[in-house]
Amino acid sequence: MTWQRTKIVCTLGPATDTPGVLAAMVRAGMDVARINLSHGTDADHARRIRLVREVSRDCGEPVAVLIDLPGPKFRLGDIAGGSRPLPDGARVILAEDGPGADVLPVRQREVLAALQPGHSVYLADGAVELRVVAATADRVACEVVMGGTVRSGSGLNVPESDLPGLVPTAQDRTLLAFAASQGVDWIGVSFVQAAADLARVRECLPDAAAPLLMAKIEKRRALASLDEIVESADGIMVARGDLGVETDLAEIPLVQKRIIAAANARARPVITATQMLESMVEHDHPTRAEVTDVANAVLDGTDAVMLSAESAVGRNPVAAVNILRRVVAATESEYAPRISAAKLHATDAVRPGDAIAFSACQLAKQLDARAIVIDVRTAHQAAALAQFRPTAPILAFAATEKLRHALALVSSVSPLDASDREDPRPRLARAAQWLYARALAQPHQSVVVVSSADADDSDDMLRVARLPA
Repeated sequence: MTWQRTKIVCTLGPATDTPGVLAAMVRAGMDVARINLSHGTDADHARRIRLVREVSRDCGEPVAVLIDLPGPKFRLGDIAGGSRPLPDGARVILAEDGPGADVLPVRQREVLAALQPGHSVYLADGAVELRVVAATADRVACEVVMGGTVRSGSGLNVPESDLPGLVPTAQDRTLLAFAASQGVDWIGVSFVQAAADLARVRECLPDAAAPLLMAKIEKRRALASLDEIVESADGIMVARGDLGVETDLAEIPLVQKRIIAAANARARPVITATQMLESMVEHDHPTRAEVTDVANAVLDGTDAVMLSAESAVGRNPVAAVNILRRVVAATESEYAPRISAAKLHATDAVRPGDAIAFSACQLAKQLDARAIVIDVRTAHQAAALAQFRPTAPILAFAATEKLRHALALVSSVSPLDASDREDPRPRLARAAQWLYARALAQPHQSVVVVSSADADDSDDMLRVARLPA
């Protein structure tokens, strides 16, 4: 049995619907199943969520479900045959609808009204670039500057235009009700630009067992309010697709580092997403550059790396997960101790509320403890430990299945079942069983235990325990 600090997020789609594929992906290392609500029907989404829960139980591994809201995303409509090549220099018409081989349908009419001659229009996460040459209120003539293939529903970005973007949209509100009814663990809020966007989304959710909110940073305006957004969110996603169109392409590596650092500093789990193994959509192996990109995201401090089209519509989703796991494992084996030492050295950066978490990680390092064992009531308790990137696994006992699923996204955390509320001695035996199964410990080695000093959980304390034989 394996263990990895950095988690793997996989987008579900037609390629994962083949019987046996999803279970193979979990066995290969998938920790989080992402469902993009911009594509497919509610019935499709509900079926995939149900299958994730079944596979998770069958494999004995907690798997989080993350759904992405569409947000105020502008997209192409349905294209005949599902896709269309656009060669360099070709002329195309953007229109809400209408016949003609040169027409690309656009779902939102307001996009057409906002376009002006000279504007650049980016399709499919910037893979295709158009330049507007003439525009009326309902038809926009464009020249293809950088060609490629576009698909039905491909995203459309116009960085030079100030298009409206209130979060959540009316469609988002409907989908939030659907997400709550399905008991999902995380909700990816698309196109967040301010902390107020997240507050409006929370108002749409029931108070009881509401999903955690993942703020997707993909708009240029979000960077100006990054600290406030991170503070208001439960997690962060570096959504490099739209972000790479909204900002200077040359700045994306630096922006990625800045976002990850901001999330790490506030103990918010962070996902690095988009085009990590893009060539594996069509091929069996990634490029050397893609493998290096994955490793660099781990070194930047990301909690998770994400597959998009590679798993949703790719040629071999299981192979893509295996590649991610291998790269993550190789990177962690060399650099995890250095990263942990650097985090623990920065003592002046520790916030008062995180002092116990910092002390637990520091004690684990000094004693070469095999694990940090903790009972958690919220995801933030585990994330507070994970922010210091301990080399030892964090064994987080959680009483509810929902919390265990949510914790599957957090770096270094392995959620364990505490639903029977047993006393601390069997807890230690359970922790030992988990460690022994992965050859991470031997009897009589030490673990650091974080536990509550009294019944109301108002105080925490640390102790060192020896693993049983």
